Amino acid sequence: MVYTLFATVLYGLLNFLFKMAAEKGCEADQLVNVVGLTVTVLALATLGFTAEHPLALFTGPVATYAFFNGLFFALGSLAKVGALKRAPAAIVFPLNRLNTVLVILIGVSMFHEIPNGVQMLGIATGLGVLALVTFEQRANFKSSGDRAMLKGVVWAVGSAVFTALSMTVGKLLAESSSNRLAYICVSYALGFFFTLGKQSVTRRGVTWIPELLNRHMLLYGAGIGALNFAGYFLVLQAFGSGPISLSQAIFSSSILIPILLSRLLYREKLTPLRLAAIALAILSVVLISLK
Repeated sequence: MVYTLFATVLYGLLNFLFKMAAEKGCEADQLVNVVGLTVTVLALATLGFTAEHPLALFTGPVATYAFFNGLFFALGSLAKVGALKRAPAAIVFPLNRLNTVLVILIGVSMFHEIPNGVQMLGIATGLGVLALVTFEQRANFKSSGDRAMLKGVVWAVGSAVFTALSMTVGKLLAESSSNRLAYICVSYALGFFFTLGKQSVTRRGVTWIPELLNRHMLLYGAGIGALNFAGYFLVLQAFGSGPISLSQAIFSSSILIPILLSRLLYREKLTPLRLAAIALAILSVVLISLK
């Protein structure tokens, strides 16, 4: 409970920094690149101070778990920034909470978990978030020449999918004997190299690297990275000491922080349907957590 409560606050602030970075026009690849490097450095430094033989902790299982988590983290973060550039936070973050519904579906299909009736209602409620947001934005979908809002919704759902996959890998790691700090280090190092390679291929060279020295890029990237390092370690602690459904029921309230801060600082509208979507997103994971 304590781990999850602290992680909820940290991830709420982290997601608002993603919103601020998107508003400042930060490139998604470059932002995630700085985030990955920040977390890697912090994890290495922590291991150096806390472990007697830190290199021995980088085992084969750690590398395997980290490969998939690093890939899903990078893709999920890129999708989240893309969504926030095209749609308001009040739309993006409730849709992003669909990841909890997807975790349940992954449990049913891969681990043969059978949700009870109340949890099935929670899954249906979570899908209702997508229906509400789509209904609320129907006029924008029809009138928008570039379909920006629709693209934002698609990116937000994509981010939820990749986040759910990352959560599943994290749960598996947390229940194993592998070192969590080594796992975090390798995961985010892979995210760093993934975005580095992606940018180098799409931009045909490394001439874009000096752009990382942009003050806003470094500020937001380092801030998100620091919060991500502390928050993700707490999430793994929670996953290793209790059921994932209980953690997610509490963790779902983290969407309120960036939505309310976006309302205060960016004057984003909170329409009745958007408020209903927020309420449904929270209700969904509460129902899913009930046994």
